[in-house]
Amino acid sequence: MQSAGLPGAEGLYDSAPCGLLVAGDKGHLLHVNRTLCRWLKYEPADLLEQMRFQDLLTMGGRIFHQTHLAPLLRMQGSVAEVKLDLRRKDGVTVPVMLNAVERHWDGQQMLHASVFLAEDRHKYEGELLAQRRRAEDLAARHAEGQRALALAQERLRLALESADLYGWDLDPATGERRYEEGVGRLLGLAATERVDAARFMEAIAPDDRPIEAAALGIALLSDGDGTYRCRYRLRGADGAERVVASSGRAFFEGGRLIHFTGILQDVTDAVRRHAEAQDRALFAEQMVGIVSHDLRNPLSAIDMSAQLLTRTPLSQQQRLVVDRVLRSAGRARRLISELLDFTQARVGRGLAVRKEPLDLHALASEAVNELSIAFPDRTIRHVQSGPGSAAADADRMAQALGNLVGNAVAYGAPDRPVTVSTGSSLGVFRLSVHNEGAPIPADLIPRLFEPMVRGDDQNVGGRGVGLGLYIVREIARAHGGTVHVQSKEGEGTTFTVAVPVGETASAKSPG
Repeated sequence: MQSAGLPGAEGLYDSAPCGLLVAGDKGHLLHVNRTLCRWLKYEPADLLEQMRFQDLLTMGGRIFHQTHLAPLLRMQGSVAEVKLDLRRKDGVTVPVMLNAVERHWDGQQMLHASVFLAEDRHKYEGELLAQRRRAEDLAARHAEGQRALALAQERLRLALESADLYGWDLDPATGERRYEEGVGRLLGLAATERVDAARFMEAIAPDDRPIEAAALGIALLSDGDGTYRCRYRLRGADGAERVVASSGRAFFEGGRLIHFTGILQDVTDAVRRHAEAQDRALFAEQMVGIVSHDLRNPLSAIDMSAQLLTRTPLSQQQRLVVDRVLRSAGRARRLISELLDFTQARVGRGLAVRKEPLDLHALASEAVNELSIAFPDRTIRHVQSGPGSAAADADRMAQALGNLVGNAVAYGAPDRPVTVSTGSSLGVFRLSVHNEGAPIPADLIPRLFEPMVRGDDQNVGGRGVGLGLYIVREIARAHGGTVHVQSKEGEGTTFTVAVPVGETASAKSPG
């Protein structure tokens, strides 16, 4: 009995909250409700007897219907929750879930199906699939990262072993030190014997413990960069004293220590070799200074005797010999002077200078005149600009100029002039010496001002031992200045000494 106010069976069929259809044995649609027509944007007349159920499917759906859905219906007579895509009239696909049965009705096989929209489920499944793929990708990356980490740790372990390096760290919670296997070697123990923090700290020389503790304390300050470096002595159980270089880094997060890792290295042999090398170098430099100083007296006697001989009547051959003696003595005197300056700069506290107010233009002009006499076959020019007043050591500045001009004469083109330029600006006085010729090799420039470094030995003519440019650098430094060189093909070579002008009105003062 139909309840009052309810639609009839036909109305309930048409307005059902799902799509309903009936198709014949060839798939032709015999009946559809309005819900399905509304979803697919068809009128009932467009579907009934005009289209088959298969025509509503996408290409993939038709293949699935032919290979799976139709055989399954024939075998078991029904299917449930089959996901398909239906095509709307405008070509848009609509994801649906299909429940279907095959029944005999009035002597023919009919398909009776209900269709439910699955757009939300489709989106959910799509997101679920995407999340699964992302999870699988992250898992693959994590596994790859773990493999890379294991490989890196193994390489690090091999590198540490080959370099005799040993690791240690701090427990962020307790601050307790932990030492890895092998540290026992530094304490004169077996490599496999474990070393705890108390035993290691007890082995540090008492005088070095406060230094090490202070270095670690600074590294553990959360507002610092976390760097820890220290060198201390260890007294081993075997009676040997070893020097250890300890370094590490603290890592913080939110002001809290989260990790500290450190490295220990036995540098005993390196420290010993360095000390021996320093002793040998100091001894050699002191010997150079002593010998150079002691050579002055016999050289002065030779020079004075030669000077006295020039005042006596001499034959032309004898005068040539005396002049040769005087030139050789002068060259030896210059070499001794350079060696003494070198010793003072290396062993002492640097070259001593006495600054006084002077005109560096006039100083350079006078020095150029003297150098023109010393090198009569070369043209030496002087160019000046700006004021020349400065506070400097006249003798040292003249020495620097002489060394640079001598270098330019030795290595520059013999048929081209040497140009000396002096000038000042912005509180800095510059003295430059330029020569033309082949440029200085690029690999030589970084070490050009080091002692015993020279260019092409074929051009030096035996005039020095490679200390001239080193002494120029030390003279510049003694005045608080610098020296640099520019050398390019086609532009020649220019050495420039730059020193502060200073208090030109002040009295003499030691540098």
